[in-house]
Order: sequence, then C-alpha cells, then structure tokens
Amino acid sequence: MVRVIVVLILVILPATAQAGAWLREKGTLFLSWSNSISTLPDSLYATDTSLYAEYGLTPRLTVGFDGYLGAQGKASEAYLFVRLPLGKQDRPAPIALTFGFGAKSIPNPWGTTTEQSLAKVGFSWGRGLKRGWLGFDASVMSVVQSSLFVPGQSGTSFSADFTFGQKPSERLMLIWQLQTGKTTNGPTYAKFAPSLVWSLSGGKNSIEIGLVKGLSGDETQSLKMGFWKSF
Repeated sequence: MVRVIVVLILVILPATAQAGAWLREKGTLFLSWSNSISTLPDSLYATDTSLYAEYGLTPRLTVGFDGYLGAQGKASEAYLFVRLPLGKQDRPAPIALTFGFGAKSIPNPWGTTTEQSLAKVGFSWGRGLKRGWLGFDASVMSVVQSSLFVPGQSGTSFSADFTFGQKPSERLMLIWQLQTGKTTNGPTYAKFAPSLVWSLSGGKNSIEIGLVKGLSGDETQSLKMGFWKSF
C-alpha cells in the first residue's frame, strides 16, 4: 500500500531536500526528488527513490510529505508532517519541532507484507554562516500498529544527522552530511553523504549529485541524483 501511495505522488508531482530548523515562507512550495543507485556488487543498480515536499501554510507552520520507495525487497515509507518553530525564527540559531504520521511496508521472504502505522517526532537546530550553514536533525520513530508481528520489526528507531553546508557562489552548494541512527531491527549505523547542488538559470530549479557511503553498521554504497524545484 505504501509503495502505491509513493508511486502515485511521484507521478503527480514534478519533482528530498534538507528538512531543518528553517520554516518555509508562507505560500511557497518546495519539491525534491532523488534516486540512489547502488554500486555494491550484490545489489548493483538497485534503485531507491525519495520524494520530499514542504509548503509554508502560515509564517509559523510548514506542512509536508516525506516518502521513500525502496528497491525490490526493501521497506518503503511515507509520512505527512507539520513543523513548528520554537521561539523566534529570525534568531541566528533557530530551533523547530516536527510531528509526523505515516505508514511503512516491509516485504517478507514468505510473501506476506507487513503494513505498519508510524508516529515520528523530530528536533532540528540550525545556524546560518556567512557562506553556508550548520544543521542538526534528530528524530524518534515508533510503530503504532502492525498488521503482522515479526521479531525485530516493531519498536522504536532513532536518527541523528549532522550537516555542514557551503555556498561558494550563488549557483553552487556543497553539502557534507553525517547520518547516524539505530533501527528497530539493525545495529547502530553511520553513513557519509556528501553532495553538490547546482542551481539552474532562474534559481527555481536545481540539480543534485552526490554519494552515500556506509561507515559503520551499514554497507550502503550508492550514487545519488536528484532534482529540486521551488515555487
């Protein structure tokens, strides 16, 4: 079911971006789509697709969608979320909270797919720099309901991402990100995910090229290609 929802939204929307402490300006929409293509020998060319969208509903409320369509045999997730600021938004280091509800589909070897309902809470901190930014995003995700109990697939997972963004010019961004966490059925992991974002003419569209490399507790090794669009 989750895979169907994500596929439909990928078809409907023309184009994942960096969720963070900064809220979207009222009335503006941001879309980001990306594909991560595995370069590991045992999963060569397997592709994961991500979609992120956020809209500034009010000056102090951003709503959005965060979806992940895993390659064959991998889990898929989709969330709807709201983001609220803590304190004033114009301070040098803004803070925000995110609350989301979603669903997850987990394929099982015997053919029965586990469907889960999820709740997610996130905390974000950011700091603007002269030509870039720093960001910290942490989240806790819990399984609220599951169609099938499978040991290791229910419980709570955690994530914490550290981001250093650079903007050498008006059209170029460099993003250096360390992704860490603990899943319900796996070890604590760490991944390095650098990327380059190039703004196209007009500034409303951008192309993202990067890679994801597992450092500990994760064997991911993939290339990432994405597209960003602002309205």
